[in-house]
Amino acid sequence: MERALPPYGVNLLLTAAAFAVAVFQFVIIPVFLLPETDMMSVAAADMVAIAMTVLLSLATPFSRALLHEAIHGRLARTTIWNVRLGRALAICSGIAFDAIRLGHMVHHRFPRHSLDRADVIKPGKNRVALAVEFYCGLVGWIYVREILSSMIMLLPRCAIMWVADRAMPADEAMNDSLQGALRRGLDRRLQRIRVDSVFVILVYAGAFYLYGDWWPVLLTPIALRGVIVSLQDNVAHYDTPADVGAPAHNSRTARWASLFMLNQNLHGVHHDRPDIAWNRLPDAFKRADGNYAGGYFSMLLKQFYGPRTPDPNAR
Repeated sequence: MERALPPYGVNLLLTAAAFAVAVFQFVIIPVFLLPETDMMSVAAADMVAIAMTVLLSLATPFSRALLHEAIHGRLARTTIWNVRLGRALAICSGIAFDAIRLGHMVHHRFPRHSLDRADVIKPGKNRVALAVEFYCGLVGWIYVREILSSMIMLLPRCAIMWVADRAMPADEAMNDSLQGALRRGLDRRLQRIRVDSVFVILVYAGAFYLYGDWWPVLLTPIALRGVIVSLQDNVAHYDTPADVGAPAHNSRTARWASLFMLNQNLHGVHHDRPDIAWNRLPDAFKRADGNYAGGYFSMLLKQFYGPRTPDPNAR
């Protein structure tokens, strides 16, 4: 069963729905639903369009889960269409596909590496500064970093490596491997990342132009998307051992919520078996006699306990 093909037909329908959400938010609402008057004279009926723009951002877990399938090569039947759809989904999310794929693949190869454990208080580091960085990350900065990681790729290659070298602590032995993975990824994908980054700029500049004086109505759901992405980013790894390769958490949630995020709550199973599609994760979890670390939404909130000192006896 685990070797069964991904549900390509369902994936394409879901991807079409994700693109429809993006087109509705970026084009249909500003062109056809928002009034031509200024924001101060908005009528009650116009609030429906404004609320709709914000509510569409709640589809973020759904669209990001589809992007995640594309990153692992399981969204479409052929490689070329998997990449094309993945790039389009990433652009709609404000990032370049190969930039986020590079980071995600490194995350799978070296989970909880030195740059992948912001929830851990490192010895000798300023706790206040770490806490500020951590909480800013939770409420949106992680998403901002994703955007910046794409935009930085528009710089000359030497400048990109200069930034990367300074982002990696010099005292971490793992960083040689991380830098090697980055250099290999840049050699293969830098031009495509730059093309996608330009498309991101064009798409969002065009959307803000269409919204005109109503630009805060677009900025608000983008900010909400950033919070959702940032909250979900590390929830399955929060409070796991601060060791490279530490297993991720699986969490319990309602069936509808699990389907809405394409079973991303079973992140521990995904790390153990990154080769199987989203619809096979529940069966794999049952066969492995997996345990839940807690409820998904309670684990989202648990992150607000903040960074912690790692338990030396944890395994």
